[in-house]
Amino acid sequence: MRLSRLRLHNHRNYAQLDLSPGPGVNVFIGPNGQGKTNLLEAVAMLALSSSPRARRDSELVGPVATGSRIAAEIETGGLRRELAITLAVEGERAKRTIEVDGARRRAFDLPGNFRVVLFWPDDLGLIKGGPELRRRFLNQMLVQVEPGYARAIAGLRRVLEQRNSLLKRIASGDGGEDTLEAWNQELVQVGTAIVRARSRAVSEMAPETARCHAQIGAGERLQIDYEGPPENLAEAVNNSLAEDLRRGSTSVGPHRDDIRVLLDGKDARAYASQGQQRTAVVSLKLAEAALIQRRAGERPVLLLDDGLSELDGERRAALLGEVAGGGQVIVTSVEAGPFPPELIAGALVWTVSEGRIEPCG
Repeated sequence: MRLSRLRLHNHRNYAQLDLSPGPGVNVFIGPNGQGKTNLLEAVAMLALSSSPRARRDSELVGPVATGSRIAAEIETGGLRRELAITLAVEGERAKRTIEVDGARRRAFDLPGNFRVVLFWPDDLGLIKGGPELRRRFLNQMLVQVEPGYARAIAGLRRVLEQRNSLLKRIASGDGGEDTLEAWNQELVQVGTAIVRARSRAVSEMAPETARCHAQIGAGERLQIDYEGPPENLAEAVNNSLAEDLRRGSTSVGPHRDDIRVLLDGKDARAYASQGQQRTAVVSLKLAEAALIQRRAGERPVLLLDDGLSELDGERRAALLGEVAGGGQVIVTSVEAGPFPPELIAGALVWTVSEGRIEPCG
């Protein structure tokens, strides 16, 4: 898997960019606020179909026009493909158009054409943060390797929106009881597909996560478990109806699940030190890369956004060991200091300044 060319038009602070990354390690160096994260965001969007950090698409459109475009040429499985995402601002919203080899596609058809593993500074909250961060971690991984998963996630959002609206209507006496069962059945159908995919993925990642954690040198035993809804989801949805009507929202389903992370049998969220949390996060991301490679048959592109500065030497070495394992890597940093000289010597190094990128040296 390789990104061979990236072109940006009016994406964030990039008025125009035409970049051809190398097949190995690419290091982008520059002060904060110059566009390093914006660059990785654009690459990630080609894999996920949406931004991993923006709440609204309109935030992605720069100041020089009323629209933006991300276009790329990728190489995968011996084939060359062209991917593009175009945004056109209409009022306060932006209309998104997705193309694969020049043909329009829906948002849930894009993931799987290009695969990446993201390592953002925000990922360091995967242990201490709320369950929504761990669900997002699973979603960003599975849309790239699990057929039908992106469609299922889109379906779950639609079901929850419609069912929650209906619950509020019923609770206020406006009727709607006759259509509730249909939404219950759809929730069970789409929810079961998501739960099964997540459960399989966590089980598949667990041995690799433990191995990576041990390899980093931590003395603890790391364990991850999937915490999903009850096994009989249909029964659980039916039993929760009274509570759902009282709350006006759906209380049972994959939108409530989590990954439990244990260190030596104790909840890492409550007991892990900051260093232990970071070790666990690095282990989770390395296991994610291994799962994607195993399922897709080729190594994903690794995107590392200034995460090295948050890690101590031992954890940094473990992550860079994965980076040095071959394949394409795009990594950003404020300075070259965190990188071993031998890695820099074999990398393409670029400078980033005010939305402009130039090769270094």
